[in-house]
Amino acid sequence: MAARQGDHPVKGRRHLVLGAVILCAVALAWGTWRAEQAAIASPQFCVAALEVRGLRLLTGTQVLGSSGVEVGDGLFEVDLDSVAGRLERLVWVRAARVERKPPDRLVVHLVERRRIAWIEWNSEQHGIDSEGVLLPPQRLQTEGIVDLDLPVLRVPGLGDALVIGQVVADSTALRLLDWWATVLRVAPQLAAEISQVEPFGSEALVLRLVADNLEVRLPFGDVGARLATLQQVLDRVYRECPNPAYVDLRFAGQAVVGRQASAKTSEVQDPKRVDPYATQIPRHG
Repeated sequence: MAARQGDHPVKGRRHLVLGAVILCAVALAWGTWRAEQAAIASPQFCVAALEVRGLRLLTGTQVLGSSGVEVGDGLFEVDLDSVAGRLERLVWVRAARVERKPPDRLVVHLVERRRIAWIEWNSEQHGIDSEGVLLPPQRLQTEGIVDLDLPVLRVPGLGDALVIGQVVADSTALRLLDWWATVLRVAPQLAAEISQVEPFGSEALVLRLVADNLEVRLPFGDVGARLATLQQVLDRVYRECPNPAYVDLRFAGQAVVGRQASAKTSEVQDPKRVDPYATQIPRHG
């Protein structure tokens, strides 16, 4: 009985401690809420400007106008996700993230879309980015020569159902784009020499070089090795085959070089046919 009576003071102290902890938590939450309300109501915490990072093609004025934010808005009243969503509706914005920077700024982190090639559609050359999103044909004032000096992807029969700002829904176009993105990654120097790419049958493509419009025929796949072979072969082609019309690397162990007179042969209709009047040189040696 004595032992059980001695437990009451201990339990009482526990209840007091628990009550004190609860009161402290309530007071802390109430204080935090009051501080937030004071910050929201305070003229000190009003948006004075947007700080935009990752900006290159767009302008700060365009970003501010599309954000829905106005100077003087309460810094803590702005819905950050809504602002990011509005910015991502811009065709040139791939991703946006917004954060607060007290006392008076919002920081906008942008990932812009960039053209990596042109694609012909509706008699105009539109930009296309690395994700296959169709970009407007109009050049931006902020785009320089490096942004615009890109090859043209020609896709026969490209449909009318394309929408600017959405992925090009054409398997051939996306296959050419994937090939081109690989070229940019594995052979950037050679990429600068390519002016045009288009399909050649179902399993190959044809590209043209900037310097002399030389046509080069390649199979899809194994891009790095094919381009390395092309670089090795081109020196010999210009040295041994005057006025070449095309170089065909679709055949194992050899490069077929067509002359100007034989360029317009039935091989355009039959990609598997080898021009009988073309010069054949081994790929190595």
